[in-house]
Amino acid sequence: MSDETYNESEQRNNDIIKQACENEIIEPQLDDLSKDSTINPADEDSQFIYDDNAQRLICIGSNFDCIPQSIIDAFSLKTKSLDLSKNRFRSLTCIQNFPYLEELILDDNDLDDTHTMFPTLSNLHTLMLNKNRLQDIYKLVDQLRHAYPKLTHLSLLGNEACPYQISATNQISSNNTDLSTFAQNRLDEDYQRYRHLLIFRIPTLKFLDASEISSNERHIATQLGDILYSIVETKQSRSLSTNEEKRYEKRNNYTPLPKDTNKNQSRISVGKLPQKYSGEGSQGNKFVRDGDL
Repeated sequence: MSDETYNESEQRNNDIIKQACENEIIEPQLDDLSKDSTINPADEDSQFIYDDNAQRLICIGSNFDCIPQSIIDAFSLKTKSLDLSKNRFRSLTCIQNFPYLEELILDDNDLDDTHTMFPTLSNLHTLMLNKNRLQDIYKLVDQLRHAYPKLTHLSLLGNEACPYQISATNQISSNNTDLSTFAQNRLDEDYQRYRHLLIFRIPTLKFLDASEISSNERHIATQLGDILYSIVETKQSRSLSTNEEKRYEKRNNYTPLPKDTNKNQSRISVGKLPQKYSGEGSQGNKFVRDGDL
C-alpha cells in the first residue's frame, strides 16, 4: 500500500476518535473532488460522485440502502475506492458488483450480525466499518478472513464488537481515582485481547483501528494462537449442553398435576375431613317427624 493511502486511513481513524471525544458530528468535505469529478444528471444518481483520477466513487449522507443499478452499470468495473459513509446499508449484496475494489468505507451505516454478509473481494486491502451495529467479533472475523485475503487495514471503532472505549476514564467519577484506574486497565486488557485475536486470525493485517500493528503484538498473538477461540467455543458448548439438558428434563419430568398454578382458580380436592359427623345439628332431621323415626 502507498504512503498516501496509509496516511489517509490513519487520518480517518484519528478523525473518528476526535469526533467521539467531542461528541460532535463532522460533516464530510468533498471540495477536493469537485474539480475532477463527474456528477450524474439524474436526481437519485446525482448523490454519487465519481473521481476519475482516484477511481473513487463517493456517496455520503444520502440514506441509501442499496446502490442504484444505473450507478453499478456506469462505475462498477472502474471503481477501486468506494465510500458509502453515513447511509443506511445493511445488506452488501450490491457491493459484489465491484470486483476491483481495493478500498471500501462503510462508516456509520446499519451493518449488523444478522443481515450483513461480506461479499468476496480478492483485491480489497482497506475496510472501514466504524460506527455500525456489529456485535459478534468471532463471527465477523471469520467472514473477513475468508472474504478478503489481502486485507491490511481494518477499523471497527464504534461497534460493540470492538471494546475500545475512547472516553471511558472521563465517564467514571474523577473523585475515585482507584476505580477509574481499575476500569481503564480492564478496558485496556479487553481491547488488547481483541487486537491479538484479530492479528492472529487475519495475519495480513498491518493497521487495526487507530494504530499500526507492532511486531511485539504480532509475536504475542502468534504465541496465544487459538486460545481465545477455544475458550469461547468451550463456553458456547457448555451453554448448549445445559440448554439441551433442561429441555430433556422438561419433556421427561411427568406429573399428573395440572400445569395451571393460579391460586385464585377453584380446584377439586380429595382427602379425609378432620371432623367426624355425630348426627347432632343435622339440617335434614327437622323434616322428619318423631313418629317416622
